[in-house]
Amino acid sequence: MPAPESLKEKITKDKKIGWSTFDEMYDKLEVYVRNNMSSDPKKLAATIQSDGFFVDHSFQKVYYSVIYVQQYLKSESPSLDDDHAVVREICEEHGIPFNSVKHYWHKSDHVSLFASTGVDDFDKVEESFDRIVEKYADREFEQLVPVELEDEMACRVVMSDAHVGLDPDPNGRGLFRYEYNGDMFKHNVLTKVYDAILKERRTHGVFDVLFIDDLGDQQDGQKGETERGGHSLDQNHDGAEVFDICVDTWLTLIDNLVKQQVANRIVLRLVADSNHSYWLALYVAKAVKKFVNKFYRQDLVDVDIIYKFMEHRFYGKHCHMLTHGKDHKIMNRGLPLTLDYKTISFINDYVDHYDLRNQAEFIHLDKGDLHQIGYQRTKRFDYRNFPSFSPPSNWVQHNFGDSYSGFSAQVIPKNSNDISHTDYFLNYEKIK
Repeated sequence: MPAPESLKEKITKDKKIGWSTFDEMYDKLEVYVRNNMSSDPKKLAATIQSDGFFVDHSFQKVYYSVIYVQQYLKSESPSLDDDHAVVREICEEHGIPFNSVKHYWHKSDHVSLFASTGVDDFDKVEESFDRIVEKYADREFEQLVPVELEDEMACRVVMSDAHVGLDPDPNGRGLFRYEYNGDMFKHNVLTKVYDAILKERRTHGVFDVLFIDDLGDQQDGQKGETERGGHSLDQNHDGAEVFDICVDTWLTLIDNLVKQQVANRIVLRLVADSNHSYWLALYVAKAVKKFVNKFYRQDLVDVDIIYKFMEHRFYGKHCHMLTHGKDHKIMNRGLPLTLDYKTISFINDYVDHYDLRNQAEFIHLDKGDLHQIGYQRTKRFDYRNFPSFSPPSNWVQHNFGDSYSGFSAQVIPKNSNDISHTDYFLNYEKIK
């Protein structure tokens, strides 16, 4: 199957991609796809980019490889095109968007089939991406203006488990009924989180660095399932809508904070490897990074993507080990709320392997996943659990009961461990 001209034009217009042998690359891509026809299109596309087809991990390459694989699979797979045409006519007659119809019944005298229209959540991501581009294309962005500081401190805001797309009260069946959707996530980030940062700015002045850390499960999951599958999820947004909400929220927050000149540098750190959202988290993170690096000086405003289950970052005498607490593929169970011997040994292995003790005086492991607040300290590191930004899902409600929601803010002196920590709680509307 030759590469679609419109797709080829889109890709080659971006000089950063630099594919000098475009057609040769697509011939190779076609052979690979033909040999892996049974794979999920999005995961196959992500596998392609990690298997050496592409020089780097740019968002455009991941995204367009997804589109290519989907187009290829559709062209090579049997379909019910005539019936799709009838479905299109019925949708048009009743004012129903065809893209919103993912399945239908095809019935005749001999068979009754539950058929797919081939419409996928990700088919609409291009529309979301274009919408975001249009929104920000002609805007002039203010830039950070660094100032000299007497005392260097970082402000750090930590979120986890936002589960954008989660419906905590599906069809009114929630045990502890809460209202939650993408608009509420965006509102809380742009008001509650934003206000917490400004509060610290008023108290301490301009910061050396502002770290905005999201510890994973930011998105609830693609196609109504966790990354490993087998655990169905009640949701009120599809993947494209979640992509749109998350990207726009982060870009708006960063724009607002730059205008307030809260710090000499702003870094958004996004943990991608989590059990609910890995691939979608990567798409969101890569898109946000592309936009941010286009709008701002990268040495002043940047997006740091945490690809692996756990990675570490330094600030002065501090080392933060960042993790969701559970990965998308390998771990049998996640890191616990309360430290045990096995977990301490596991963390010490990581500290020793990367020689962190000789690079930082204060080592911190920060995690989410369990939707609970917790803090412990050993001789070598401290261990902190952060709360869930979302209300509990219906599954959590029935298996573990009700829970609180919130996020945290810290002020970290660059060269001492006199950290101040504040937990902020979110009160979601209860449905009675």
